Amino acid sequence: MNKTLMVADDDKTFHRIISRVFEGTGWCVETADDGVKALESITSRPPDIILLDLNMPRLGGRELLMHIRANPRLAMIPVIILSGDGAPNEQALEFGLGADDFIQKPFNNLDLISRVESAANRARRMLSANPLTFLPGSPAIQEEAVRRIKESGPLAFFYIDIDNFKAYNDAYGYLSGDNVLKGAADLLTGLQAEFRREDIFVGHIGGDDFVLMSGPVRAEDLARRIAVKFDALAPGFYSEVDRARGFIASRDRSGATREFPLMTLSIAIVTNEKRTLEHYAKIVDIAGETKKYLKGMRNRSGSVYLKDRRTD
Repeated sequence: MNKTLMVADDDKTFHRIISRVFEGTGWCVETADDGVKALESITSRPPDIILLDLNMPRLGGRELLMHIRANPRLAMIPVIILSGDGAPNEQALEFGLGADDFIQKPFNNLDLISRVESAANRARRMLSANPLTFLPGSPAIQEEAVRRIKESGPLAFFYIDIDNFKAYNDAYGYLSGDNVLKGAADLLTGLQAEFRREDIFVGHIGGDDFVLMSGPVRAEDLARRIAVKFDALAPGFYSEVDRARGFIASRDRSGATREFPLMTLSIAIVTNEKRTLEHYAKIVDIAGETKKYLKGMRNRSGSVYLKDRRTD
C-alpha cells in the first residue's frame, strides 16, 4: 500500500521534480499550489507526510502549519519545511511553530527521501506507542520483528511478563501499578546502553507484558541482568510490612482471598539459532508456550528466564 506525500508549493515545476524523485519508492505524491488548496486536500484526505513551502498565495506556509497543528485530526502528521533560507533563526522559528524537520533548497534527493522515510517511521511509532511508558506498542513491535525476520540475521525475542502484577495493582491501586510499569520500562531501556552491541529494541505490548529484541549470543546474559535488576527493584514498591513478610493478601480471579508473593518476572526467550522463524505469529506462539511453562513452575524463587532450545 502506497504512502501519501503532500507537496504544498506554488512552483509547479517543483511538483514535477518531487514526483520524479519519489518514483518507485512506494510514495504517492499529491500536490497543491496554494495554501487554501493544500488545507482542503489535507483535511479531506490526510497524507502521511507534508512537504511545505513557506511562501504560497492565499494562505502562507506558516499559517497552514498553524491550522494543521490546531486540528486534532491532523496534528500528528509530520510536516517538513522546504525553504531557501537555512539561517538558524529561520529554522528555529519553523520548529517553534510545530515543524518536524527543515530542509534547505537545493537539497540532495537521497537525503530528502531518507528524511521523509524517517519522519514516517517516527510518526508510526508515536501513534502506536504505549501512552504510559511511551515505548513502541504492538503494531511497532510486530513491524520490528518482521523487519528482523526479513533481514535473516540472528534474532532473540524476549517475552517479559510481570508475575503477580494484578494482585499488586488491586491491593495498592492503579497509580502504584503505573509506577511499577514505568519502572520496568526504565529498567529495560537502560539496558540498551549497557548492551550497546546487541541492537536492543524494547516494546510494551500493554498491561504487564513487555518485549525485547536483540541478538541471541548474549541473550541469557541479558535475561539474567533483567531478572537481577527487577528483583532488586520490586521490593521497593511494597510497604515495609509486606516487604518483610514477602507477600500480600489480595483476591484472585475467582474472588477468593489468597497470598501472593512479591512481583517477579517470567522471561521467555525465542531465538533462530536452532530453528527457522518464518513469521511473527510463530515467534509469539513459541514465546507463549515458554512463558506458560515458566508461570507453572513450582517452588520458584525470584525472576526466572528460559531460552527455547528446541529445533524444528
